[in-house]
Amino acid sequence: MPSIQAKMISGIFKLAGVNKMLDKQGADFEKLLEKYQEKQKKPLKIPYDKMKQFDIQTEEIGGTTCYTIAQKGKEPEKAVLYLFGGGYILPPDPGDLILCGQIARACQAKVWFPLYPMAPEHRLVETLQSTLSVYQAILKEYDATKVRFFGTSSGGGQAISLCVYIKQERPDVPFPARLVLQSPGLQVPPSKKQREEMEKKKKEDVMIPPSFFDNIAPVLATGDEAYLLSPMLYNLAGFPPIDLFYGTREVMMAYLSDFEKVCQRYGVELHVHVGEGMMHCWGAMEFMPEAKAVRQEYFKALD
Repeated sequence: MPSIQAKMISGIFKLAGVNKMLDKQGADFEKLLEKYQEKQKKPLKIPYDKMKQFDIQTEEIGGTTCYTIAQKGKEPEKAVLYLFGGGYILPPDPGDLILCGQIARACQAKVWFPLYPMAPEHRLVETLQSTLSVYQAILKEYDATKVRFFGTSSGGGQAISLCVYIKQERPDVPFPARLVLQSPGLQVPPSKKQREEMEKKKKEDVMIPPSFFDNIAPVLATGDEAYLLSPMLYNLAGFPPIDLFYGTREVMMAYLSDFEKVCQRYGVELHVHVGEGMMHCWGAMEFMPEAKAVRQEYFKALD
């Protein structure tokens, strides 16, 4: 049963009408994109006061600003590429960097956190080319067997889409050792069956309306690039092991059964983590006991 804190957060999101804000059509959706594009211009605040035990560096990699986070006085044993969520339109917040620090400490890792290019100004293929450049920079320091991809929401989708892009366009680049994905979109737009399941969950999900997937898809990729939005429809043979996290109160649960079949078909090792009564990306709500618990699962998967 969800904790009091979890129920409270869910209630706040519902009262704020977060899912209704994203449930826009036509010109209203265009205005929503413009609003978030303005938010993208604001600089990310680094919570230095809460991260004094970490060495935080900034560098430009292929034109993309990237932060690296590691514990001071430690020699990181592995690397993690952290891809933040937000539907490819919402910028990251200080909480992402705090989680980067927690990953760095728990996993003895150096964490790369790129401020990748976002929609609507940039297409998904541009985003993937940017994060690929960051990954290639990581590979100059670490063997691929020591690298993991971690992503939340659209960042989770991006992590597996990056592997799709590598297999399709850059087979000379090795895969990372593991993918750890929290609430990723795995087929955008969803199939008819998935959409029907999403509609059944719509009243439970206080964050993401099913319509958002249909509306954002053409903004991100069309034509020959559309395959990048739907890793579930791609040949995943040879992909690294995947840890997949979904909450039972989010519409993206509709992807789970189909993705399990896809992984079985292509021989991909899949570990499923289901948060009973949990909302979309509940691991981001740090003060919830369920978030603290699922973060321990992240760390174990990334270790």
